[in-house]
Amino acid sequence: VMGIYHLDTWLEGGKKQHLEVLYVRWLAPIKSHQSCMQSSHLPKVAFVEESDYDAFGFLDPGQVIWGAHLIPVFASDSLRHGKLLACPNGELDDWEEYYIRIFVDRNMFLCYTDLGVG
Repeated sequence: VMGIYHLDTWLEGGKKQHLEVLYVRWLAPIKSHQSCMQSSHLPKVAFVEESDYDAFGFLDPGQVIWGAHLIPVFASDSLRHGKLLACPNGELDDWEEYYIRIFVDRNMFLCYTDLGVG
């Protein structure tokens, strides 16, 4: 989420409506990466290229189900250098690829796999 905006809009007939929207930069799965419980690999995603028409968008906050913990892929040295549209305050570097942490803690991990007791 790059921004949270509160908008006052006017509909036909002069009726005023208050909207809240999130401005987001979309992530896409890396298709060449295999993730599954058997291989012990987390899912891997990357930001959609800034030049893509659908790289950024608006989202109704009511559509957000849950937050996600993204872990930069440190081992691949996938640091993108240079000025990016999505970097605030003139920051120059950002990670290209991220792992998605799919469980909050080990108790949730055991609850949703066949490794747990009961």
